[in-house]
Amino acid sequence: MSTPSIASRAARSRQRGVMNLLLVLLIGLAMTVTSIGVVHVMRSSQEGQLSLHAMTPAQQSAWTGAEIVRRYLVVASADTIAKLSGPLQVSGLSGLSVSIVSVAKNTASGSSVYRVVANIAGAAATATSASSTATLQVVYDVTPNPGSSTTGNGGSTTPGVNISTINIYKNLNMTGGITVLGGNNANLNVQGDVTLDNASITGVNSINATGNVRVGSGIHVNQIYSNGDVTVTGSASVNQISALGNVMVDGGANPFVITANGSVTFAGGSATAVTAIGDVDVTAGGVSIGSITTMGNVNWTGSGGSVSSIKANGSVTYAGGSTGSTAITAQGDVTLTGGGAQSVTTSGNVNVNGFGGIGALQAQGNLNINAWGSGVTGIIGGTLNKASPYMSSNVQVSPGFTVSVPAVAITPLQQVTISRPAIDAYALQSSANYVFQVVNGAIQVTVANVVGIQAGTYYLGSYPFSNGRGYQDFLCTQLVTGSLNSNGVGQCSTPATPGNTICQGQATENDCLSYGNGAWTVSGRSFARGVLWFQGDLNLSNGYYLDTAIATGSITTSGSFRIDAPNYAGYAEMCTNSTPSGMTLDPVQVADFNGVYPSTFCNASSQSLLDNPIGNVALLAGGYVNGVFSGGNITVGASSVINGSVLAGNDLDTGGSTSINGFITAAAQNTSDTQPVSLSGATLLNFSQLPSSYNPGSVPCMQSCASTNNNGSNTNASIIRWSRYL
Repeated sequence: MSTPSIASRAARSRQRGVMNLLLVLLIGLAMTVTSIGVVHVMRSSQEGQLSLHAMTPAQQSAWTGAEIVRRYLVVASADTIAKLSGPLQVSGLSGLSVSIVSVAKNTASGSSVYRVVANIAGAAATATSASSTATLQVVYDVTPNPGSSTTGNGGSTTPGVNISTINIYKNLNMTGGITVLGGNNANLNVQGDVTLDNASITGVNSINATGNVRVGSGIHVNQIYSNGDVTVTGSASVNQISALGNVMVDGGANPFVITANGSVTFAGGSATAVTAIGDVDVTAGGVSIGSITTMGNVNWTGSGGSVSSIKANGSVTYAGGSTGSTAITAQGDVTLTGGGAQSVTTSGNVNVNGFGGIGALQAQGNLNINAWGSGVTGIIGGTLNKASPYMSSNVQVSPGFTVSVPAVAITPLQQVTISRPAIDAYALQSSANYVFQVVNGAIQVTVANVVGIQAGTYYLGSYPFSNGRGYQDFLCTQLVTGSLNSNGVGQCSTPATPGNTICQGQATENDCLSYGNGAWTVSGRSFARGVLWFQGDLNLSNGYYLDTAIATGSITTSGSFRIDAPNYAGYAEMCTNSTPSGMTLDPVQVADFNGVYPSTFCNASSQSLLDNPIGNVALLAGGYVNGVFSGGNITVGASSVINGSVLAGNDLDTGGSTSINGFITAAAQNTSDTQPVSLSGATLLNFSQLPSSYNPGSVPCMQSCASTNNNGSNTNASIIRWSRYL
């Protein structure tokens, strides 16, 4: 084997050197391209993050503007609201503009409601590369204070008052499946505590409560106003919380704007803007808040999360991260234990104990750096202290340097006051078309203002079966001696032939009204149209009724029961004996009511219903005797349909599959009953397709009717109906 020459070995060595050089150049070029790409991606990411962080204060500014507009509408007169259009001047906040898109008046709910649509734009980081704006469109429903109204009813005068959707004057528990459709959704006025939890509840617009409020289970509420504490848990969401007490946010709850006279604590969740007279505590990790403004301290001990701005009269401890624009202003000491802040301005001392630094510092006191971080830049008036001389800082020490931090001034929220409408069945006895009482064991019926039946007092009786039919529940002036049964019904002797019936059973030979042990039972197909007044308790079971049912005791519904209040039923059904869809009467039963109708509701000349607030009521229970209230409980059972307002003098309970298409009130006039009102089961409140003749918010006044209103104040009711970002 031949050995390579020295020359050939040298040539190959030179070739290997050139190849190595080329390989190094190629690797270097690849690393340069990669580095440039990484820098480009990081710069794009940083710019995107700056824009994202700027969006949070822009949204916070817009939501602050939404509350300012709401408070303006609360005190504006009806004439001012009606004339609103175009730009609305807002002073004191830079970067905020408001434009009124439209104003429309609606009277379908029984009182004038102005729907105001406004576009509210907030801006942040203007004149910078991270400049951002957020435009919020907000729809307000504004109800001017209505004062009193007096409505004639064709012979007597029934003053009217206005109520809201749900009016509860004791503690309220809403569980099960509660759904509100149409109208202004559910506006809850509660004199007591409110709990909405462990349920599927939709359509609740606002809660005004004199006690504490708790909302959970993913329930959404537009706004809460409480004289006590407010707790939102789970995945609940609230657009606005106003609390005279404390606010607790837990779980994944996500309120937008929080205002509290007390403290605000985040054990989870997030918020857009927080304003509190008391302290703000963040104990959970990962909490995100747009802005915090407090006259107290901020104690942010939960790791992670972030805030865009903090303004505090007290001290600030902040363990969150810097958004790139996090600004902290405090009169007290500031301690950073997390990702630092973009800027800190304080009249006190500053402690940097976390991994983040401060981009721009102004501190009148000392600066203590106790951790390795990204450095501190700024000026202080006290001493600079480092745990290690190698810790990064670019701080100018200027003895005597002063920092003037304007004090945060927050106007305390005022108490919500809820006036209680008096419910008294006895006050409405003279307005009834049919009054049912038991006298000496016999049922007596007093008829008034009914066309086709002469006014007067009758017995409820029956006639023997004849002409192929029965004659039950007829009116007569005299009974056969000894014929009275245990239900208070006897056999009629005068007139000798049947005249008028007032109640229709399942067949002509079946009665539909009975009395026993202080309670009336109605179970049949239908009843004479008008206002029915019962002395005692009332059980309503099965049938379809076009009436207002009033009882001095309590009312219970069961079975397949439906009642339409007169104003809901309409002119044809109340005044021409028209049979509505769903009511099953045979021709004989229809003929029994021909020519009989309540004159208190019927204007025959114009073929329209008279404006009578009692006709908006489906059920009313409870009354006063010698100043003592009794009864007043209404229990709506399964498969019941109530088309009209429900007024319980004391308590209201729902269960099963029930539907109430009217406003509801539980007045809690029995002061010894402390059990909460319970709305449960599958309860539906539907205001999506109400007849034009039906005003659920207008009900008869029953006490102190010279001057009454719905809220006892001179301010309007202004609520945020819905909102969206444009």
